[in-house]
Amino acid sequence: MNPSRDSLGRALALGLGLVTLLTLGGWFFFERFGAAAPPRVMPIVSHAAGSRFVSAVVPGVRATVVEVVGSVEWTHGGRWELLRVGHELAPDDSVRTGPGARVELRVGDEASRLSIPERSEVRVGEVTRAAHTIQLQRGRIDVDYHGREDRVLRVRSENGTVAETRAARFTMLRNGAMVAVATRGGSVSLSSGGGTVEVGAGQQSVVFDGAKPLAVAPIPLEVLLKVAAKASANDALCLSLSGKVRVGTEVFVEGEPAEVSRDGSFRADVPRREGLSRVKVVAREPGGELQEMMLACRPRARAGPPRVESVRLRWDGAP
Repeated sequence: MNPSRDSLGRALALGLGLVTLLTLGGWFFFERFGAAAPPRVMPIVSHAAGSRFVSAVVPGVRATVVEVVGSVEWTHGGRWELLRVGHELAPDDSVRTGPGARVELRVGDEASRLSIPERSEVRVGEVTRAAHTIQLQRGRIDVDYHGREDRVLRVRSENGTVAETRAARFTMLRNGAMVAVATRGGSVSLSSGGGTVEVGAGQQSVVFDGAKPLAVAPIPLEVLLKVAAKASANDALCLSLSGKVRVGTEVFVEGEPAEVSRDGSFRADVPRREGLSRVKVVAREPGGELQEMMLACRPRARAGPPRVESVRLRWDGAP
């Protein structure tokens, strides 16, 4: 046997053994003292435009609260609590605003903002690499979304209406069976009832009862509000009023929403209460334009002289 070859073999074997020991030692040290392994990301199956694709959940992406005005609550874990600046909303968390309240949200680490004004409720949906999804339960949401070519924002309502965009500034409102979208910048696809319209900058469209969207129209520059008030035979009422607005316009009577029909007509009875002398009516277009009207409360019916039902006279015949 060649002594030099035998020495070389032993040296190679020893070197491989040292490499193996170092590898095992490094693995043990990393597992024992190193950083924890990143969490596993489970795929989520999503549906878009009739096609099926798999997208991964983005770990750490949340809707972060950046501003709170007034009374705002969120449900996290099944109960409603006060919402504070800095809270992060995960999928299935909901936010609701009281009268005069407002909350501003930032989506992920981007410049996109969602503003939820008073008397509104929104639920956070899935957040994936392909889509950010928001559910509008009631009220309205103002969106300033700066997306990317490979991701969209979807705002849904319970009647199946969906507003989708990759980059736009728009408002979506839901009032009973009516959903409206008004776009101020970019473009929004509004889908419902098997139909879709593109709502471009300066345009709006309306959906009723989950039917196909109405044809897009320019956002009006002025608010249409016509109101007629009349005295009521019921003395417990301050007044009874009826009015007319454009289709898709919200109406508030003394701060409470009034139901607006498909032709834009509405009516309301205002109860009489202590200190109420005038009734405030507010009309708000989908684009946010407001108009107010003050109506005098009808005075109570004046009490007249007592009504005489009958008179009985008794004459004494004696002088």
